[in-house]
Amino acid sequence: MKILDVKGMRCPMPLIETKKALKDLGDDETLKIILDNETSVKNVVHFLSDNKVPVKQSTDGGVFELIVNPVAGSLDEVDETAYCVAPANKGNSYVILLAKNRLGEGSDELGEALAGAMINTLKSMDTLPEKIIVMNSGIDFVVNGSLVLKPLKELEKQGVDIIVCGTCLDYFGKMDELAIGRVSNMFDILESMLKADKVINF
Repeated sequence: MKILDVKGMRCPMPLIETKKALKDLGDDETLKIILDNETSVKNVVHFLSDNKVPVKQSTDGGVFELIVNPVAGSLDEVDETAYCVAPANKGNSYVILLAKNRLGEGSDELGEALAGAMINTLKSMDTLPEKIIVMNSGIDFVVNGSLVLKPLKELEKQGVDIIVCGTCLDYFGKMDELAIGRVSNMFDILESMLKADKVINF
C-alpha cells in the first residue's frame, strides 16, 4: 500500500498530489491518503467520485484516511483544481499581485530587499493569500536564481496558487527558466482578482 500524507496542505495541493499518486499507482496497489482538513477531504472525495475512483473513508480524531483502489483509464485531462472548494470565509480571501521585481519606488536595491523580506514574512502569516499573481518584471521572483524561491515553494506547499503571466515570460525570454508556479493568461489572472475579496498590489 502506498501512503500519501497531505496533512497541513491547503487546496489545491491535496488534489494535485492525489492525482499524481494515482497516476503512479500500480495495478495491484492501494493508495492511502491522509488528511487533517475536512474541506480537503470533501474536495478529494468529490474528485474521486466524479472520476469513478472507488474510495473508503475513515476518521480517527482530527485525522482522515481515504483508501483508494487502482483507477482504470487516465486522469490526465481532468482539471483537479476545479474541485477546490474552500470553506466560506467571506471578507478574508485575498490575492497578491507582484507586478514588478521590487517593492515601492526609489532605491532599486532597497526595493528588492523589501520585496524579499515581504515574501519571506508572508509564509508566517495567519491568513495566507489564495493566490500570488506574478506579472511584468515580477517574474524575476519565480525564475532560476531568485532569492525567494524557497519561501515561495513553502507557500505553494501550503496551498497558495502561484500564477505566472505567460506573455511576460515570453517577452523577457525566461519561459525555460521558470522554477515555480503555473503559466497562465490574462483571463485567468483577471478572473482570480475579480473573485477575491481583496487584491494587494505590490
